[in-house]
Amino acid sequence: MKDYVLLVNIGNCNQCHACVLACKDEHFGNDFPPYTLGIQELGENWINMHIEERGSGSSTRMDCRPEFCRHCEDPDCAKASGAVSRRPDGIVLIDPAKSEHERTLLDACPYHAVAWNGEKDLPQKCTLCAHLLDAGEAAPRCVEACPNGTLLFGDLNDPGSEAARLVGEIPELADQSGVVRYYNRPGRFVAGSVYKSHSEVAEGAEVHLLEDDRLVARTRTNGFGDFRFDKLPDNRQYRIKISLEGFEPLLLTADTSNDVCWEEIMLI
Repeated sequence: MKDYVLLVNIGNCNQCHACVLACKDEHFGNDFPPYTLGIQELGENWINMHIEERGSGSSTRMDCRPEFCRHCEDPDCAKASGAVSRRPDGIVLIDPAKSEHERTLLDACPYHAVAWNGEKDLPQKCTLCAHLLDAGEAAPRCVEACPNGTLLFGDLNDPGSEAARLVGEIPELADQSGVVRYYNRPGRFVAGSVYKSHSEVAEGAEVHLLEDDRLVARTRTNGFGDFRFDKLPDNRQYRIKISLEGFEPLLLTADTSNDVCWEEIMLI
């Protein structure tokens, strides 16, 4: 018995939308009963790209991740409607013959992964291309189209599966349930731009990240006077010590209940 898993490496995603387009290409104009009917051309996607702008100034960054139906182990949508079923391999499907007019399924999903096809008056979502998998294909179309290794599909019951190996090695994945699992999350960051004066950046300054006087990480400012510490846990208290020959050491505090970004840190 297969036990499918789709792993999403958030750190590799560059919002190219290849997965979104591949899904649309596979399902627009094509009906695959009893799995699903064709997707609506406009106003409906089964993969949505979540994009978040973080930081400011020279430390601005864009984080992104493709959002799928999670194919939950205990799906709320199945509790809300008899039109939804979960297969032994983990794939959750909405029966198009039983779900007509059932807009309530849109609210049943905690991940807002169910879309509405106004042309067919149906709730629809990602099927993991179950019609292709059942025909012997190795992976859904979105996985095949991804150019940078963000998506990895496999069978947890296959000892030779790379996806199964990663789930066994990465606690972040093993702790999740359902088919679709996310890892390599960006975490919080602490960043800043260091200056010797209002017109001169401080290149090569040593920057220490401290927690309870314990050194967590160190770096040096680059040619633009910038430094950055990534993948920090939420809700931690840190101190940042900045040192440069000829200037007094500077201590700053950072609370990672949110990202921390200093646009101008002046040494004296």
